[in-house]
Amino acid sequence: MRSRFPLVAALFFVSGATGLLYEVAFSKLLAYVFGATAYAVSTVLAAFMGGLALGAHLGGRHAAAARRPLVVYGALEAIVGAICAVSPFLFEALTSAYVAVARAAPDSLALLTAARAALTALVVVVPTVAMGATLPVLSRILRADAAPDGGAPASEHDPARRLAALYAINTAGGAAGALSGAYVVLPHLGIRGTLWSAAIANLALGAVAVFAGLRGPVPGPSASPDAPDARAAAGSPDAPDARAAAGSPDAPEARSAAGSSAAVPDAAEARSPGARSLGGPLPAGSRRAEPPFLLTLAFASGFLVFAAEVVETHLLALLIGNSAYAFGLMLAVFLVCLAAGAARSPVLARRHGEGALWRGLVATALSLAATIPLWDQLPRIFAFAGKHVDGWAGREACRALAALAILALPTLCMGTTFPLLLGRAAAHADVAARVGRLTSANTLGTIAGSIITGYLILPALGSERALLAIALAFALTAVLAATRARAELPRALALAAAAAALAALSPRWDMARLTSGANVYFAMGPRPERIDFVREDVHGGVTTVAHRAGVTTMYTNGKFQGDDGPEMTAQRRFAHFPSLFVRDPRAALVIGLGTGTTTGTIAAYPFERIDVAEISPAIVEASRRFFAGPSLRALDDPRVRLSLNDGRNELLVAQDRYDLIAIELTSVWFAGAASLYSREFYELARSRLAEGGVLQQWVQLHHIRRRELAVVVRTMRSAFPHVALFVGGAQGILVASAAPLVASEARLAGLDARPELQATLAGARLEDLLGNLMASGEELDRFIADAAEDGGPILSTDDNLYLEYATPKGNVLPYGASLDATLALLERYRTPAPRARHLAP
Repeated sequence: MRSRFPLVAALFFVSGATGLLYEVAFSKLLAYVFGATAYAVSTVLAAFMGGLALGAHLGGRHAAAARRPLVVYGALEAIVGAICAVSPFLFEALTSAYVAVARAAPDSLALLTAARAALTALVVVVPTVAMGATLPVLSRILRADAAPDGGAPASEHDPARRLAALYAINTAGGAAGALSGAYVVLPHLGIRGTLWSAAIANLALGAVAVFAGLRGPVPGPSASPDAPDARAAAGSPDAPDARAAAGSPDAPEARSAAGSSAAVPDAAEARSPGARSLGGPLPAGSRRAEPPFLLTLAFASGFLVFAAEVVETHLLALLIGNSAYAFGLMLAVFLVCLAAGAARSPVLARRHGEGALWRGLVATALSLAATIPLWDQLPRIFAFAGKHVDGWAGREACRALAALAILALPTLCMGTTFPLLLGRAAAHADVAARVGRLTSANTLGTIAGSIITGYLILPALGSERALLAIALAFALTAVLAATRARAELPRALALAAAAAALAALSPRWDMARLTSGANVYFAMGPRPERIDFVREDVHGGVTTVAHRAGVTTMYTNGKFQGDDGPEMTAQRRFAHFPSLFVRDPRAALVIGLGTGTTTGTIAAYPFERIDVAEISPAIVEASRRFFAGPSLRALDDPRVRLSLNDGRNELLVAQDRYDLIAIELTSVWFAGAASLYSREFYELARSRLAEGGVLQQWVQLHHIRRRELAVVVRTMRSAFPHVALFVGGAQGILVASAAPLVASEARLAGLDARPELQATLAGARLEDLLGNLMASGEELDRFIADAAEDGGPILSTDDNLYLEYATPKGNVLPYGASLDATLALLERYRTPAPRARHLAP
C-alpha cells in the first residue's frame, strides 16, 4: 500500500499555519471586546487551552472507532474552517453581552473574568476542540501505513518517529503562519481577510482529506495496546497555533500568559509524539493508572515551562521590541526551537532510556542558568547594528537573530521534557486514557505556571531572580525524575548542583543597559546617573524612573513616558489645547496616566469629575512617588477616579458622557496602540462625548512618514467634522469635536484668573496658545489630499490594522531629521490667522 504520510504531512503543515493565523486574529478581535489588560488576555488564553485539551481528550477516546480516519480528519478541518469563517460576526455579537455584564458589575473582577471566559468559549470551543482532536485521528493513519498487514511496524515506518516528524512539520507550519501573519497576511488582508483566507484553506484541506480518505483503504481496528494513535490523546500539534493567543500583539502583548505569547512552549511539547519511553514497557494488558509521581512530573513540566516563557516573553518585549512584528518574531522563534527539541526527544529516549527525562530537565536548568548573564548584553547588539544596518528589513533580521540567540538552547531543551514523559504512557494498552490524564495534569500546570508567575512571582522577584528561581526548580525536578533511575541519581544530583551554582554565581544585570530601549531606534541614549525605580509586571512590562542632569524621567520598556524637565511644557499643553474649546467642563476622561502631568493640568480646570484609565499599576506608583509635583498631586484630588483598565474598554463600558477625552500614549507603533487611532475607536469616542465635547490625542511628529500622519488625521476626520492640529514642544496634538472648534474670549479670560491654571501656563495666557495651532479646516484637508499621492488606505480601521503595521517602519528614520522634515512639511499647510477662525467673543 502506498504511504499516505506525504499527503498527511502536507495537510498538517498548512493546518499549522492556518491555526496560528486564527489565534492571532482571534486575540485581536477579543481585545476589542474585552480589553487588552493582562486579566482579559489570560482569560482568553485559558478558554483556548481548555478547548484544545477537551478536543485532545475526546479525540483520544474516540479515534480508535474511526473506520476512515482521514475522512474524519477532513471533517474536523472543515468544521474549523466553517466556524472560523463566521467568527467575525460572532465576536461582534459578544460585544453587547459583555458591555451589559461590565456595566452591571463594573468593580467585580471575578464576574468579569467569568463572563469573558464564557463568552470566549461560546465562539472558540468548537474550532479549538476540532483542532485538538486532529492528531489522535491522524495517528491511526500512521499506524496503518506502518503495519498495513496488521503486524509489527517496519522500522522505517516507526509510528513514533513519524509522529515526531508530523509534529515538527505542523510546528514549522505554525512558525510559517507566525511570520507570514505578521509580515504579509495581516498587513495586506486585515483581520477578516486573514480569517476568511485561512478558512478557505481549511475547507480545501478538509475536501482533499475526505476525497483521499474515501479512495484509500479502510485501516484495521486499532486493537494493539501499543498503538501510537492512542498516544495522540496528548493533542494536536495544531495547538501550537493556539499559542498565538498569548502573543499578539496587541498586546502587547505583550504581551505573556497575562499578555501576548504565553501559551507557546509547553502546549506544544505536550503534544509531541516523539518520546518512546521513560522506562521499559509494561505488559500489554496493563491497566494501572499513572502513579502520582508521573502526574506530578507532568504538572511540574507544564508549570515550569510556562513560568520560563512568561518571564522570557516579558524580557523580549523590553529587549527585542513591542511592535506587532516583534511579537510575530518571538512566536516563530519559540515554535522553531520547541519543534527542534521535540524532534530530538526520540533520540534521547533511545540513547538514555530511563535517564532521558532527567537529562532533559537538567539540561534545561543548565542552559537557563548559562544564558541568564546574556540578557543584559542584548542591547549591545542593537547599538552595534544601528551603526551598520539602516534598513527596516535588516533591523528586523537583527531582532530575529537576537531572539534566537537568547532562546535557542533553553527552549530546545524545554521542548524535550514533556514528550519524554508521554513516552511512558505509550507502553500501555490504555495509552489514550493515560496520555489524557498526563496532558490534563500538564495543562493544569501550564495554567498555574502562567498565572502564578505573571501575577505573583514576576512582580515579587523581578525577571532576573525569577529566571534564577525557575532554573533551580528545573534542577530540583530533574533530581525528582532521576529517583526512578537510582543508579544515575548521583550524576543527576551533581549536574543539578552545577546548575544551581551557575545560576547563583551569575553576575547581576546592568539595569541601565537592560532598560536603555536600544531596540527601538537601534541606539542607546546617555546613561542615567541613577535608576530610582524599577517595577516589573505583566500589565505594563518594565517601568523605570531614571535621573540624569537634574531631570527625572519615566520609561516603559525603555520607551520615554515623560519627565519633570523640558517635556513638561508639551505634557501640560496636552490638556490646555483641547480645554480651550470645552464649553462646560463637567466630566473628563484621561487615557494613559504617564507622569500625571496632563491629568494634573486638567485638574486645574473646573471639572467636576475626572476619570483616569491606566493599564499599568507600576506607572501609577511611579507617578505618585516621583512626579507628585508635576502632576500637582492629581491622584489625591477627590474629583479624580482611577481605573486600572485600557482606555478603549473604559469607553466601551462607560455609561456617562464626557466633555473632554484626553489621550496620551507613548507611541502609535506599540502593538495594540493603533486600536486607539482607528475609525471604530473615534466613532466610539464621539458617542461618549457630551454635546460640544472635545477629543484630544497626541500624535508623534518624529519617526513618522507623511502617509501615516495623513491617515491618522483622515481617520479622525471620518468621525469628527472639526479637527485641528496643534504643535507644542515638538509634539503633535490633535483636537476634534462634532461642534465647531471656537473658543470664547470671555471664558478664557475667566480661566486665566484661576491661580491653579496660572501655575501651569508659565506666564502665558490661554488665548496665546492659539498661536500654536498649525492647521485646521481647509488647510488640513489640503494636507490630506496631497498625502493621498503616497498611496495606502484612506482610513485605518480595526479590520485593516494599517497603522499598527505601517508605523513601526518609520522607526528607522533619524529622530532629528524626521522631526524637522515633518515640521517643515506642516508649515506648508499652516492656517493663517488662527485667532480669527477659532476665537469668538
